[in-house]
Amino acid sequence: MTQLTEPILLPNSLEDATEQAIAATHQAIADGASRVLADLRFPELKVSPIAYEFAASFNKIYGKEWQAIFADAGAAALAKREWADLEVSVRGVNEGRRAIREEDKAFLIVEPTSVEVEQVEKLVQLAGDRPFVMLNPRLENSEVGLGLAARQMRDRFLSTFETAYYIKPLELGALWRSYPQSWQVWEQMEAGMKQLAEVPQRPSSDDIDRLFRQKTGKQSGSFLGRLQQFFNALAR
Repeated sequence: MTQLTEPILLPNSLEDATEQAIAATHQAIADGASRVLADLRFPELKVSPIAYEFAASFNKIYGKEWQAIFADAGAAALAKREWADLEVSVRGVNEGRRAIREEDKAFLIVEPTSVEVEQVEKLVQLAGDRPFVMLNPRLENSEVGLGLAARQMRDRFLSTFETAYYIKPLELGALWRSYPQSWQVWEQMEAGMKQLAEVPQRPSSDDIDRLFRQKTGKQSGSFLGRLQQFFNALAR
């Protein structure tokens, strides 16, 4: 794992978070990770601008020898129009082997859902040891009605990925990881954000609540109502 000379700090804007996510993703790949996850968990976030920046970074590193993959044909068609200046090959997850070309050196899949878990897993297997990056997966958004076997498959699949970047605002703070740093829980104070704890593995919701209760006497809460509220807190 890369040794940091200076700590990475919490982002103070969406642009900053996007830059961190891209840098962390490529650092994890450089350190040998072949399955990498980057997830910005903001409830009002539109992923398209972030996916574009990721695509531009892939172009710089891999040229035309990489593949962008989307959960459905509509999203793929939209990306083709919005990314015309990048000359990126764009496919839908349902295209199977056509989405994993022999000449490709890396793959980026944008917002796959729980419906596509099995298809995505097959694509990952076809990619082999080549870097396969999932950006903002929404693999639990069909949780209702999802059977135990399907949930177990999803969890097993996710466990094979290195989480290079993750940020989730909470009512009283944030959960954050930027590779190669550890997972961090932050508390929102009147004067700004304060690091509450650093842990080696991603903490569960119960773990986070326990941390807040132990160190502050409060519960961590859920998502912030608005994205800007979170960055306003960081900017104090």
